[in-house]
Amino acid sequence: MKSAYTNTNRRTSNRRKTKRQVRRAKRVLFVGVIVIVCAAAYSIVKSIDSMDTATDEVQFPYGSIQELSDMETFMAAYLAVNCKSDLLDRTQTIHAVGTVESGGHSLSFTLIKKRPDKMRFTMKRGSQEIIFGVSGDTVWQLIRAPRQEDQFARIEGEEAVTWMSQARFFDWIISASQGEGEIVGIEVEQWSGNDSINVRVIDEYGNTYAILIDPQTLHPLAERLTLPNGKVTETIFNDYRDVDGLPTPFQLTISREGKIVSKIQLNNVTINAGILSHLFELPNALQ
Repeated sequence: MKSAYTNTNRRTSNRRKTKRQVRRAKRVLFVGVIVIVCAAAYSIVKSIDSMDTATDEVQFPYGSIQELSDMETFMAAYLAVNCKSDLLDRTQTIHAVGTVESGGHSLSFTLIKKRPDKMRFTMKRGSQEIIFGVSGDTVWQLIRAPRQEDQFARIEGEEAVTWMSQARFFDWIISASQGEGEIVGIEVEQWSGNDSINVRVIDEYGNTYAILIDPQTLHPLAERLTLPNGKVTETIFNDYRDVDGLPTPFQLTISREGKIVSKIQLNNVTINAGILSHLFELPNALQ
């Protein structure tokens, strides 16, 4: 029987099909990876009850809305709830497994991170697989498909910067407190008819984020990323769970310009799983 590798037309067709599927998968990936495993809160997000009382009279567990608008007061309370000091010392790796729903398609993924700047993201659809690796300022890609040779590529330029920015270990606010970015403002903003705390953060790559915090629980409700072209991507966080002391949202809904583009469901998250550094390194084929 003739080997599939000798059938040039068939192989070319398979490659074209794979490239189309990979491009489609990457569109989903770039939307979803921004927010996957964004450790942000301590328990299930709760809506703030509507109150007739004036804002300056409302007292939340960690202070009034005015007190929480003060940078020093807010940061002390936020870190106490979301990232106790021992977590900063002992948490070295994160391993997450879940699915992305977008455009009628469902893709499974695995994300692993290792401090301070290593990440490996694997996405699968059927028998096809695409892997992205980040180690410091080195970013690479591996595409695998049935009956085809592995395709390796180094990623550079703006795309590489996007991946490097996602190798951060904690959420944007915690990362900024560690010197990875800067908090540039805190103000009160309405969210679903209730007061929230809008924390504006600029990361080390110049991206601007607005993180909306529930003053009742200090759990992030949503995150907005404003792109250079003025378009806004918004992520809503739900179903927060405690993962060995590290708060993690298990459901995320991503919208672009007000339209839902994908939903992410985490199925399992573990920390300090003993992940080896060589998993993130540049493959031999690219050295």
